[in-house]
Amino acid sequence: MRIAGIIAEYDPFHNGHAYHVAETRRATGCDYVVACVDGHFTQRGDAAMFSRWDRARMALACGVDAVFELPTLFAVRTADAFARGGVHILGGLGIDCLSFGCETDDVEVIRRLAAVMDQEPTSVSFAIQAALDRGEAHARARGDAVADHLGLPRALVNSPNLILATEYVRAIRSAGFQMEAVPISRRGGYHDGGLNEYASASAIRAAMTRGEIDAALACLPEGARPCAVPERTHPMDDILLYRLRQMSLGELASLPDMVEGLEHRLYRLCREAGTREELLEALKCKRYTRARLSRLLTHALLGLDKRFTEAHPVPTYARLIGLRRGAEGLMGELTRRSTLPIVSSPANLRDDAIFQLECHATDVWALLHDETNRRRFGRELTEKFIRV
Repeated sequence: MRIAGIIAEYDPFHNGHAYHVAETRRATGCDYVVACVDGHFTQRGDAAMFSRWDRARMALACGVDAVFELPTLFAVRTADAFARGGVHILGGLGIDCLSFGCETDDVEVIRRLAAVMDQEPTSVSFAIQAALDRGEAHARARGDAVADHLGLPRALVNSPNLILATEYVRAIRSAGFQMEAVPISRRGGYHDGGLNEYASASAIRAAMTRGEIDAALACLPEGARPCAVPERTHPMDDILLYRLRQMSLGELASLPDMVEGLEHRLYRLCREAGTREELLEALKCKRYTRARLSRLLTHALLGLDKRFTEAHPVPTYARLIGLRRGAEGLMGELTRRSTLPIVSSPANLRDDAIFQLECHATDVWALLHDETNRRRFGRELTEKFIRV
């Protein structure tokens, strides 16, 4: 039996995702596809528009055989931590190959990038420092230096999916998993704003926010549409600013990825800004990307600090969220292969610190809704296992 894995957000599951699943089956010849899907806060630092359970239903209705949780502890972090979390879950399950959408399907290019990132040449280090001295953001400085060193286009090396692809390969190597990396060329652009057959998830969410529901749903596979009812109804301004204004300078300094005294700016500006967007605009500069700052604010909102991330470097369990009917044979094989405990009942995770953070994140996310039944506490413990 050959099993392929995908690490995804599916917010929402759109035609590009359906294409990726189908191409994964074609390219790998796999018998089953397993997806590791994040929770209610994303790698962009934003709150998800759709619940984890609806996103799992979309995926299972559109070609995925089983959906596992990517814990929030890894989902809201930098690319290396995000990749490490997903790879350790899929690798721990004994998955044969990891498939990912990318701007190139040349796996050798990705391996070369990973090798340079693993053992950074002196010339690359000097180039990065020179760019930092000019005030450039670290991610951009590193990407440009590595691209120049390898003779690759800077735009390609700095593209978001190739950055993640490189971290996937690095995580596989570092953990010693015998998991093949399988890049699949993307259909559509990551940040394209138009609605078309292969519209991006961000374009679809934006259209739904504008009330263009029918046009947005047309960009989803038919099987995903019944579950694509947006749940988030207002931004996290109040709860975020309250949390930030309650934090001391020391608590701000302890946030993951807080560097170079940025906590002093955040301490001051969170008292001047009236919304999350105003705060991000005030914080944003050439040195720090919007995505990095957005994640930083989410870390504060969720009470995630450096001590906790250092204490839990990799996932400790593989939580099964849902299973496609007819894929029961898959679970027998995963149980045989897995080096991680496979858990489907959240009651068995009550004492796990990583899962406790998951519950907290979902309870915070619930407060972003206007509808009373969406705001209830403890959904991680009460939502039923999904069979599609």
